[in-house]
Amino acid sequence: MASSTKYLVAIATYSRPSDLEHLLDSLLTSVDLDSVDVVVVDNDASASAEQVVLRHPLKPRYEVEPVPGIASARNRALDLFDSRYAGIIFVDDDEWVDPSWYRQIVSYADSTGAQAVQGPVVSVLPEDAPAWVRRGNFFQRLTEETGSELKSAATNNVLLMRTAWVGAGLPRFDIAFSETGGSDFDFFWGIRKSGAKILYCSEAVVFESVPQSRMSWQWIRRRYMRNGIAIVRSHRKHGESIYGLLLVRMLALVFGATRLAMQYVSRRGPQAQSVESVFKSIGAFCALTGYRIKEYGR
Repeated sequence: MASSTKYLVAIATYSRPSDLEHLLDSLLTSVDLDSVDVVVVDNDASASAEQVVLRHPLKPRYEVEPVPGIASARNRALDLFDSRYAGIIFVDDDEWVDPSWYRQIVSYADSTGAQAVQGPVVSVLPEDAPAWVRRGNFFQRLTEETGSELKSAATNNVLLMRTAWVGAGLPRFDIAFSETGGSDFDFFWGIRKSGAKILYCSEAVVFESVPQSRMSWQWIRRRYMRNGIAIVRSHRKHGESIYGLLLVRMLALVFGATRLAMQYVSRRGPQAQSVESVFKSIGAFCALTGYRIKEYGR
């Protein structure tokens, strides 16, 4: 897709050289090299991703961000997001993109005038994933219809136009979320509050490899709780009343617990939406006490 408009594809990575190489290989078959620059921000001070990046035919730019934390790595990418670029596209280092991904996400932004575009992430489970994980649809993210307007977004597959970023005051990812996660939710919550619309494009697909290490109740429970904590923290940071949010979470807790009990009684087994409703709500209330889950702590 030839175009005079340039985009920056930003990848933050930490100690995943083989996954990173897989992502770069997929980008090589998807992006328009005449209209794209790719930057890999290595959050490992020992530069463990350097050889993968330097030998790759995509020829990405390589930056090392020695300050630990995903927010710091993402901010390093924002340092490069200058007026040369119409937009920045974030993808994660444990993903790979569909061959039509770049054309879909950029074309959708162009045709709709969207200030930010979120695409779906399809989770690929290990072959020996437990049966309860597959039955409950754990790790399979809910998708939206193309054109749906979102309240926030995640950096696992998102395009942000520079005009929206500038209009929001050139915000940065908040390093207070570095160890806990949620800096992307917080960042795009602020982008939307500034007046930008975040639209969903279901055709701009990326895939995510889910490691065996996540196939446990403990990991799932902590992830849902962490998300609930991040939402409350972000609401407070942006000066919003959390009473309405807590009411919604209370209702979600009761509804989710009821459905979960019915699933056990019917022997269907726990389903992801019910479990998420319960533990996301618990996380939201735990946030009021200052409780934190440091998923990305080192």
